[in-house]
Formats: sequence, C-alpha cells, structure tokens
Amino acid sequence: MVITMTNILLSRYDISKRWCLKELKKYIKKDARVAVVAFSFGDEISNSGEWDRFYGEKGVLSVAIEKSLKHYGVHRESIEYVDYFRDTPATAKRKLQNADILYFPGGAADKIMARVIELELYHAIENHRGVVIGFGAGAQVQLANYHISSDGKRMCYSLGFRFAEGFDIEPNYSGDESQNYFIGRVVTETGVPVYAIGEEGAIIVDNGAMNVLGDVHCFRKRETA
Repeated sequence: MVITMTNILLSRYDISKRWCLKELKKYIKKDARVAVVAFSFGDEISNSGEWDRFYGEKGVLSVAIEKSLKHYGVHRESIEYVDYFRDTPATAKRKLQNADILYFPGGAADKIMARVIELELYHAIENHRGVVIGFGAGAQVQLANYHISSDGKRMCYSLGFRFAEGFDIEPNYSGDESQNYFIGRVVTETGVPVYAIGEEGAIIVDNGAMNVLGDVHCFRKRETA
C-alpha cells in the first residue's frame, strides 16, 4: 500500500462550501478517523471546564468543526479531541496514532507549538502519514518556517512541523496595508514566495505537489537585472 501525505492549508474552518467541497472530497474520506489537536486557544481558556465550552460535547467550536466535516461523511463518533488539560502524553499519542486525519484549529500558532512540545507530541505529529488539515494558525504550523505578525506592528519567524517548506503563507488575507507590508518583508528577507489565503481559498500539498484552490494570491521576490 502506498502511504500518502496531504496537507490542507485554509483560512476558515467551514469546508462545506461549493468552492472547496468537490476538491477536498478527494482527500477527506467517508468515516475517516480525525484527531483534533485543540491547542491553539489563548487566555479565554484556562481550565478544563472552559475548554469544554469550546471543544467538549456541544462546544462552540466542536459543533462547528463537526458540522463541516459531516459534509464529507465524517461523523462525531469518528472524531476525537486531544485535550490539553486531561490527556497525558500517552493518551494524546494514542489519539494521534489512531487518526487518518490530524486537524489543527486556528488561534495562536505559538500556543500550538508550545503545548505540543510540553506534551512531547512533536515527533508523533510529524511522523503522521495521512491528511493534515488546519486553518489560520493551524495552517501555519504545518510549515517548517512561517511568520507571525501581531498588532500590525511586529513580526517574528517561527518553526513548525516539517510537512511543507519552501514557501510561507498569510492566512485570513484581506489585502490590508499591514498584511501587505509584512508579506513584502518576508519575501524580501527570506526570498521564498508567500501565498496569501483568503476566506475562500486553500493550498493543498499532496506528496509534495502543490495545488492552489480558490482565493489565493502569490507574492514573489522581484528579479533584479
């Protein structure tokens, strides 16, 4: 059996729309087992009870994620959540290893990576072979190197999982002045292209081959004579 690796980079969690449904059905199969790595939250969640309001049964985000995946024939009983407050490294690894699809919600990319390292899950995630889906920060961390900008004033470079490399992304792209400024800096400083992903856009990296879907703009360094 050939083991495939597919990374799906998005800006939004809602993948039930016409612009992406047909294409993503090639990768998100009916009854696939999904592990949601729910580590991207910020100060709004500080304990297990608050985590449940977002990711527990009938949680704000879990309901939205499950509703979207249902369009692909993936139902609640096939979805597990990696719980930062309750899972041990051992139980979290079992959830990851049992999954066909790893799913990274949006939020704070640095929080994802810090919690993954804290629970000793980095290698378990990076060794995954199958499908990885992420939106916003969950898309950024799939890249070996990515940039984070905040408050429209500051930017830093960070390390993610080495699923894809050779390019950077700007998720949730609206074309505003600060986004374009930081995209320009990244292109100039690193020399890699930056793909700006709009709300109805996606990048699919399938065994190293890139496919751009929907609202995505590519910014490259200009060649000088």
